Amino acid sequence: MQQITRTLKFFIIIFSTILVYGCAVNPVTGNREIVFMSLEDEKQLGAENAKQVAEQMGLFEDPELVSYIQSIGDRLAQNSPYQDITYQFQIVDLEEPNAFALPGGYVYISRGLLVLINSEDELAGVIGHEIGHVAARHSVQRLTRAAPIGLVTGITSAAVRMVSPLLAKTVSGTGSLLNSAILAPYSREQENDADAIGQLLVVESGWQPDGISHFLKTLERETVREGKEEKEFSFFATHPFIPERVKATELRAVELNTRKTTGSETTLLAKDHKALLDKLNGLIVGPDVAQGIFVEQMFLHPIINIGLTFPADWETTNQSQYIAGVSKQQDAFLLLQLQGEGNDPVKAAYDFLNEAKLGNQTVHKLTIGGFPACQTDVNSYKQESTVTWIAFENQIFRLTSVNKNPAANYRPAITQSIFSFHQLTAKEKAEMHQKRLRIIPAQSGESLPALLKRAGSDWDEESCAIANNLQSGVSLNKGQLIKVVISEPFE
Repeated sequence: MQQITRTLKFFIIIFSTILVYGCAVNPVTGNREIVFMSLEDEKQLGAENAKQVAEQMGLFEDPELVSYIQSIGDRLAQNSPYQDITYQFQIVDLEEPNAFALPGGYVYISRGLLVLINSEDELAGVIGHEIGHVAARHSVQRLTRAAPIGLVTGITSAAVRMVSPLLAKTVSGTGSLLNSAILAPYSREQENDADAIGQLLVVESGWQPDGISHFLKTLERETVREGKEEKEFSFFATHPFIPERVKATELRAVELNTRKTTGSETTLLAKDHKALLDKLNGLIVGPDVAQGIFVEQMFLHPIINIGLTFPADWETTNQSQYIAGVSKQQDAFLLLQLQGEGNDPVKAAYDFLNEAKLGNQTVHKLTIGGFPACQTDVNSYKQESTVTWIAFENQIFRLTSVNKNPAANYRPAITQSIFSFHQLTAKEKAEMHQKRLRIIPAQSGESLPALLKRAGSDWDEESCAIANNLQSGVSLNKGQLIKVVISEPFE
C-alpha cells in the first residue's frame, strides 16, 4: 500500500509540473514538447552560465571585432522564429575553434574559430547555426532530460576528488565551469535542425546559405590535420557529424538559392574580402600571453610578474581562476591561485584556515623567492596536503598540493615546485612572444612555403592552406591576401 501511495504521489507531482510548465510548442519545429523550464527560468539559467563563461573562460576584448560579430548576430536575430528573448553575441577567449549557445540567447564564437574564417557568409552561417540551437531550445531540452553534472576544466575530476572535505574550500569553484548538458554534443537531428534554421536566417538576412558548408569543409580538413583528436570545448567535440552535415547543407543551400527573389541580394557588412581580413588582422592565435603561458613545465605570467615550475612529466593547465599540474597517475596535484590583496601571508593563512574551520593548524613562516611566505600541512588518512601562502606585490598567492599516494614520494618534486615561485627576470620577459594573425600580399607565382618563409611565419604549409581555404602546392597571384601567423615580441 505504501508503494502504491508513493507511486501515486510521484505521478501527481509530474502531472502538476506539466500543468505548470505545459507542453510548449517548439517555435521552429511546430511540435509540442514537454519542457520543465519556464521562459523566465531559461533566461535566468542563461544569465548565470553567461556570467561563468565571462569569469572562467574569459571574453575576448577587441571592441571593433566584437562590434562586427554583434552586428552580424543582430541582423540574423531579427529574423529568428524565437523572439521571446534578447540575443547577445560575444567572442570567447578560447584558442580552439568553437561556437556555442546558452539558453536565453547567449551566443559565443571563439577567437580560434575566427582564424579559420574566410568570408562573411561563413561567419554568418556559424552564428546563424547557433541562433538555430537557441531558437529550437536545444539546450533547454537537454537540461530537461539530463541531471546537472559539473564540467571540470583542466584539473581532472579524479584530481579534484582527492581533496579532503576539510580542504573543499581550497578548490571551490575550480571544477564547475558550466553544466555539462549545455556543452555536450548535439544529436544528429538537433544539428540538422540548427543548420536548417541557420541557413534560412542567413538567406533572409542577406547572406549566401552555402557559407556554413564552406566553413564545415575547412573544419573537416583541420580535424584531419589535428589527427582527429577531439579536444575539450572544440567545435569537433561539441558539433559532431561534420561530413554528413557538409552534404546536407550543400543540398539545402542549392534549394534555398532557387527560392531567392531578385530583391534578396547579398549585403555584406565587410564590403569585400580585404575588409574582412582587415578586421582579423592582429588576432591573437594560440595561447594569450597576457593570460600567462607555459614554456615546457614553467608557467610565466607577464602581467602579474611571476614564474612557477611544475614537476616534470605532470600535465599542466592554465585557467582563468587557477594554474595547476596533475601527476601522470592522477594521484597528486599542485594548484596555484590568487587569494586576494595583502602583504601578510600569515594573516592570509589564518583568514583562510578559520573560514575552512581549520584555525587550530600550525603555520610556519618561510621565505620563498625572496618574498615572505608561510605554510601548513593538512594531512588526513593516506593523503598528504600542504597549503602555502606567498606575499608578492601586495597580492597573496596560495599554492595547494595534494598527494593521494604517499608511497609514490611526490613530496620532493612538489616542494621544489613550490620553492620555484619567483619574480620574472628581464630575460624571461624579453623571451616572451605572442603569436598573431597577419595579412601578407603574395608575389606573382609565389608558393605558400615561399611566402611563409618571407613573412617569417610560424605556420607550416598545410596549416596556412587550410586557414586560407587553399590547396597545398598552389601558385599565388600577385597581391593575393594570405593569412599567416607571426610570433611577435610581447608588449
